[in-house]
Amino acid sequence: MEGMMGVREMARWLERWELGVKDLQGRTILAPTPRERERWYAMLLLAQGWTAAATAEALDRDPHTIGGWASAFGEGGPRALIFEQTGGSPPPWTKGNRRS
Repeated sequence: MEGMMGVREMARWLERWELGVKDLQGRTILAPTPRERERWYAMLLLAQGWTAAATAEALDRDPHTIGGWASAFGEGGPRALIFEQTGGSPPPWTKGNRRS
């Protein structure tokens, strides 16, 4: 029953953001980064009735990660799945790393 509740919730989110399963498939393929493709693929699996636990197992992720992506998508739509690099050193050409 848990999976069915997830499907209904995902259906509401897709309607809210004017997307269909075909749109999820396209975004899974065309997303600009591997991490965004992974997030869109997770949304596709959830829309197809997979539970967060099954999706997490398939993607080798924690179920809470999948749930977080899904919640973010429900609240913020497609923009919520955009990957933003965090951490690490800035690129060498940035102003703060220029050599004098």
